[in-house]
Formats: sequence, C-alpha cells, structure tokens
Amino acid sequence: MLPAAARMRQREDIDLTVDPHPDLVIEVDITSPSLNKMPIFAALGVPEVWRYDGRQVSIFTLAVGEYTQVEESAAFPGVTREVIRQFVEAGKTLKRMDWQHSVRDWVQHRRAHPPAAPQGSDR
Repeated sequence: MLPAAARMRQREDIDLTVDPHPDLVIEVDITSPSLNKMPIFAALGVPEVWRYDGRQVSIFTLAVGEYTQVEESAAFPGVTREVIRQFVEAGKTLKRMDWQHSVRDWVQHRRAHPPAAPQGSDR
C-alpha cells in the first residue's frame, strides 16, 4: 500500500492542511480541456499524476517542483502508459467483472514473473 493511502484508510474527512497529500492523482478529461491543475498538484506535493484525454494516457512524476512525463509509473512499477491505455480500451468493451478479472490476472502474472532488470541496471 502506498504511504498516504495507509494513513488515510477508512477516513471519511480529508483536511489537506494536516493530512498527507495523495500518492497518486488520476485525471480524466475527455469532453474538453479544463483548468491546468498540475501546478495545484505540485503545490500539494502529489508525486505522480496520470492523465487520460480520451485518446492517450500520460504519466507525470514530480521532481524539484515540476512534473516530467515518463513512460512508467513510479508508484506502480511495471505499469506503463501502454498498459494503462490497454486497460482503458478493454474497459470500453468488457463487462465490468471481466475487466476486473483481467486487471487482477495481469497483476498476479507480474508478481509471479517480474521482468528481469536490464543488463547493467541496479534494479
């Protein structure tokens, strides 16, 4: 479980002046571009933001007060923009329970068969 999630579990009220920032924000903005919330998320110290605009998925990580787009989630290693896009697309056609099973199966497979670290990597 992510650090803030563990502290906030089963809480119904949130006060961002004393409670921890979210570990991850997922923003879906399909109908029209809205207010750029990235400076707000950065000011709150949210370390990762996922955005979906109806066509593509973007993953951003916070470093030195600014977001940088990355290919893979830091919060969920192995979850890439492409993986998220595939799940979003599958969610458009699969029944909810079938979609949930496919996500769970993917996670279980990743746990049982983690990818090998690239040659020369410290991972």
